[in-house]
Amino acid sequence: MRWIRTIGMLAMSLMIFSTYLWAQENNQRRPRYKVIDVGTFGGPVSVYNVLTRIATANGIVVGAADTDAPDPYPFACWDASCFVQHAYVWRKGELTDMGTLPGGSSSYTNAINTRGLIVGQSQNGELDPVTGIPKFIATVWDHDKIRNLGTLGGGFSIAVAVTDQNFVMGDAENGKPDDSGFGENFGFSQASEIHAFGWDGRKKFDLGSLGGPGAFGNDMNNLGQVVGVSPVTSIPGPLGIAPFAPFLWEKGRMQNLGNLGGTLGVASAINNRGQVVGASNLAGDLVTHPFLWERGKMSDLGTLGGDYGNAEWLSDAGDVIGISAIADQSLHAFLWKRGKMTDLGTVDGDNSSNAFGVNVKGQIVGQSWFWDGQNTTASHAFLWDGNGPMLDLNMLISNDSEINLIEADFITDRGLIVARGFLPNGDLHTTILIPDEERNDIGTNEVSADSAALAEQRNIAPLTPQMQAVLNARLAKYYRHDLLK
Repeated sequence: MRWIRTIGMLAMSLMIFSTYLWAQENNQRRPRYKVIDVGTFGGPVSVYNVLTRIATANGIVVGAADTDAPDPYPFACWDASCFVQHAYVWRKGELTDMGTLPGGSSSYTNAINTRGLIVGQSQNGELDPVTGIPKFIATVWDHDKIRNLGTLGGGFSIAVAVTDQNFVMGDAENGKPDDSGFGENFGFSQASEIHAFGWDGRKKFDLGSLGGPGAFGNDMNNLGQVVGVSPVTSIPGPLGIAPFAPFLWEKGRMQNLGNLGGTLGVASAINNRGQVVGASNLAGDLVTHPFLWERGKMSDLGTLGGDYGNAEWLSDAGDVIGISAIADQSLHAFLWKRGKMTDLGTVDGDNSSNAFGVNVKGQIVGQSWFWDGQNTTASHAFLWDGNGPMLDLNMLISNDSEINLIEADFITDRGLIVARGFLPNGDLHTTILIPDEERNDIGTNEVSADSAALAEQRNIAPLTPQMQAVLNARLAKYYRHDLLK
């Protein structure tokens, strides 16, 4: 019997040693990043659009940052900090102020193409006579030139996306009265219909609607195909609001993509293969599921066991990511790939997560947090690369930094990540995470030999009540299961 016990102990020792070697190898395989605080123009906050193409393959990033000047329109601040905010472009370590339209105070960028054309919106110094709110107008920054794209007849507009051929898509008021409230879901006034538009460098044109009062474009691929949401009628449906549906616009025609049986649906994103993702209510309008639309067919992607799910984004490889309720109705990030939905889990200690960005390599970034029923007591930017559990990006940083990364939203095919983080004083800043192997190409310093040790030694400040309040406001939409965000 002694020899049996000896063999058993030897097997156990080998198993433990193998596990140790696997853990060491896995730790060494973990990517390491230099985190760069983009900073601001003197104020407390720098931001970016969560679900648009805000970074190029070679590491140019766009967004907006506070100046040190209080917003002259405190009744209509662009940000909770209520400072004047200017559009920026970050390139090789330098933050450049893109300015505003003549007379304007604040501006914002939404997307950039490979040619460096940037689109967004800017105030122009005028007040809308109907609402009294400062006008913001769709704007194009073409290197050193700034251009006002105007509206479709109303007071407000934004530019959302741009192709590499410089075709711009946006959303604008047309001046026709609208009492449905559709435009308010996207930060526009209730006074006018809002319509998606296209601009080809010479003229701007209305993309139409699905029959109701307006349409909102959410995303556009590099082929100029546009997706979004439009009411199909102005008559309220069973939920007391006009039914709305996801649309695809291409070559002058807007197509209703259908639904999963309910009266509400929205298209969130489209890739360069023409695949569309979004969410739709099921029959009865009590349950919402993510969908994938391809070649005329809408597929229900299901959920992780709960009654809610929403697809946020997809890669050109067709990998779909988003958020879903699990069996106990907690919210978890998911990956849908080749007919299978995978629960990405959470960072250790958290109970909720959402996925925002995915690249062609299958690397996924997002936000993991702990919700105690009233407050968000912890929040972590995460990376999931298919090689194991979800990783806290705070633990992968290879340089000295005090920033607490709470959310990651965009990842390029080369692995550059755009994220948000709190400074110890509560300021919220945009950060750029550059993989160690990409540093020299993007124009940053050489890799530290002690990058893994620095990552393990990071000590960041916990969330304060003020930080929790900011996060609560940002995350509330997921607990409301909003389709229009």
